[in-house]
Amino acid sequence: MVGRDAMTETLRLPAFDEATLRGHLLGVAETISAALNAGACPPGSDGDRRLRECATVTARIAQALGPRAPREDVSAACELAALRASETAFAAQRERRAEVGIAPPTAGARQLDPAALETYLRAHPLGGPDFALVHSRILSGGRCKLTALVEHGGAGPLPPAMILRQDWDGGATDTTVTDEFELLALLHSEGLLVPRPFLLEPAESAVGLPFMLMERMGGTLDAGLFEPPSGPGLARQLAHQIGRLHAIPLERLHALGLRQEPACEDDLRAVVAAFAQGHREIGIASAIVDAALEWLDANLALFGPDRCLIHNDLGFHNCLTEGDRLTAVLDWELAQIGHPAADLGYVKHFVVRMMPWDQFLAAYRDAGGWSGSAATLRFHTIWNAIRLYGLIMRARAAIAGGHVRDIEISHACADNLLLLLIFLGEELEAAQAPT
Repeated sequence: MVGRDAMTETLRLPAFDEATLRGHLLGVAETISAALNAGACPPGSDGDRRLRECATVTARIAQALGPRAPREDVSAACELAALRASETAFAAQRERRAEVGIAPPTAGARQLDPAALETYLRAHPLGGPDFALVHSRILSGGRCKLTALVEHGGAGPLPPAMILRQDWDGGATDTTVTDEFELLALLHSEGLLVPRPFLLEPAESAVGLPFMLMERMGGTLDAGLFEPPSGPGLARQLAHQIGRLHAIPLERLHALGLRQEPACEDDLRAVVAAFAQGHREIGIASAIVDAALEWLDANLALFGPDRCLIHNDLGFHNCLTEGDRLTAVLDWELAQIGHPAADLGYVKHFVVRMMPWDQFLAAYRDAGGWSGSAATLRFHTIWNAIRLYGLIMRARAAIAGGHVRDIEISHACADNLLLLLIFLGEELEAAQAPT
């Protein structure tokens, strides 16, 4: 309990206005930029990557401290217009910072004990007593999991270079790599562009939480959730992968025990109500989110009965590419049995920047994908934007509560939220427009 004297001293602290705080934060971003430009950290090093992300997070927080009207005076259309103007200004500031050393962020931070991993694999049949770990490195991406490159001396049946994927306490999801292992094996056997899994440790061990080792795929992770690569070629290849995924017969999936979306309208209404409750408890004050939740509740009949295997987090933030070639689709932790329009609605916001939407749908359907109504697709586009908003809010609440201190998670929250709200607002406008 805080004593009276301590509380009095706290209340005497100066109350800085938001414009001043915003200026401080932008100054931090510009100082980091200048330091990197002057060679404070070797380009491409961990320190360089983390400082790039820190600069973006700081600038995003400053953006959020901009002038705001009273909430009762703000409509969804007004909020959307303000978001667009704010994002235009932010993009110009980011471009200016890039001229002095700040580029889009590329990495995060996790913990891995190489010695414990080597000891574990020496005792494992796939490793053996001669197993020698020669190199390990934490990789960027995999927001809710630890991802690392592992290289060894070549003894035993495991390939010399592999990817380790491990559960992590700081993630915003309640998933585990244990659920991914068998799914990856099935998808690999179906010929999809996924890594082949080699080894699963389903329990906590000396290495830490459950982990798996899987194939190292070619290519690099060069795009973000709202920053896709350019050109229609990669979009067409992604459409082909989604179509093949959705065409896998459901009977092949029964043994995996995957999660399933609600099947009846009452269950759907309960899920939307739970999201609304979470929004009130840990969300931001947003007329767009309020209006979207209201629209969803009024249009549950558009959800549709079709079901298939869905990835549930598709995007080039979860894909490897090599030039104009898609080489891998990663991060299957949220996969479940759901409506095929869920994946389509999730990718729409960036696909339309790469190629015409109707051409993407044609390529998807040519690969065996779903053919359904535009109204159902619109519902799932809005629903999955709300679902992504919920994941961001969970991560944001963990950061605010002091449970997570991780720059990669901070960056994902700060850099994606306003862009997501713009997209959600635009889809909502289109859904509500007179036909």
